[in-house]
Amino acid sequence: MRKERIHRRLRAIISDTSKLPTLPFIASQVIDLIHRPQTSVQELARIISSDQSLTSTILKLVNSSYYGFPRQISTVKHALVILGFNEIRNLAFAISILRSFPGDEKSSLFDFRAFWRHCLGCAVVAKMLAKFFRYRVSGKVFVAGLIHDIGKLLLSQYAKDLFEQVMQEVVSRKISFYQAERNVLGVTHAEIGSWLASRWNFPQEIEEAVKFHHFPSKAMINPPLCSVVHLSDVLVRMRFIGWGGDREVPLPCPEIWKTLQPLRPDLDPSHLEYFIPLVDEEVERAKPLFDILG
Repeated sequence: MRKERIHRRLRAIISDTSKLPTLPFIASQVIDLIHRPQTSVQELARIISSDQSLTSTILKLVNSSYYGFPRQISTVKHALVILGFNEIRNLAFAISILRSFPGDEKSSLFDFRAFWRHCLGCAVVAKMLAKFFRYRVSGKVFVAGLIHDIGKLLLSQYAKDLFEQVMQEVVSRKISFYQAERNVLGVTHAEIGSWLASRWNFPQEIEEAVKFHHFPSKAMINPPLCSVVHLSDVLVRMRFIGWGGDREVPLPCPEIWKTLQPLRPDLDPSHLEYFIPLVDEEVERAKPLFDILG
C-alpha cells in the first residue's frame, strides 16, 4: 500500500506542469530535429542564435582545446560548417538540459556537479561507442546517455524526503541506488526518468533507453540504442567518472554482446577490457567540455 501511494505521488509530480520544469524551448526544437534529418544548417543556426547565452557557450566550447582548431570560430554557422550538424545539435541540447535543472550546490543529499559529470561522461562515452559500433544515429545515443539518470535528479529536487530514505538505504545496507529504490519506493529512477521523457515528447526509443538502461534486454523498440547506453553507463561507473548515487560497479548485461554483434561481428565480452583505456582517453580529451558544462 505504501509503495502504491509513493507511485501515485511521483506520477503526480510528473503531471504537475506548475512545478516541474518544462523542456527548454531550444532543447525541444533540437529534439524535433532528430526526427527531421532534412533540416538545414541554416535552420539549426537560426534556432541556436536566437539564444545569446546558448550561442556564447557553444562558441566557447568549439574554441576549446577539445576540438583544437587553429583559427577562432566566431559564428554558429561557421561552427556548423566545421564541426557538423550532429555535433552542434548535441552541444545545444546538453547545454539546454543542464540549464533546466540548475540544482542546489549546497545540498547535503546530492552532488549536482558530480551527477552531471557522470551523465555527461555517459553521453561522451556513448557517442564514442556508437562510432566503434558504426551505429548511424549517434545523436540519439548522446541524448539518451545524457538523460539516462534524470529520474534521480527529479527525486532529489521534487521528492527530497523519499530521496533521503533511498540514500539512507544505500549507506546502511551498502547496496546500489537502484536496489535501494526498489526496496524503499517500489519504483526506480529509470522508470521515473522514462515518465519525464514521455512528458517531454522525446522519441520513444530514447524513452525506452532511459527506462531500460539497467536491463537493456527488455528493450523492444531499439535494443542496440539501449545496449550502447547501458554499456556506456557501466564503463563510466567502472572508471568512477562523476557520481550516480552509490559506488557500486555493475556488470554489463550479458545479452548486450549478442544485441550489438550484428554491428561488429568480432564483438565478445572480452571487449569490456578493450574499451577501458578508450574511455580514459575520451574523457581526458573531453575535459574542456566537463570544465565548461559541469
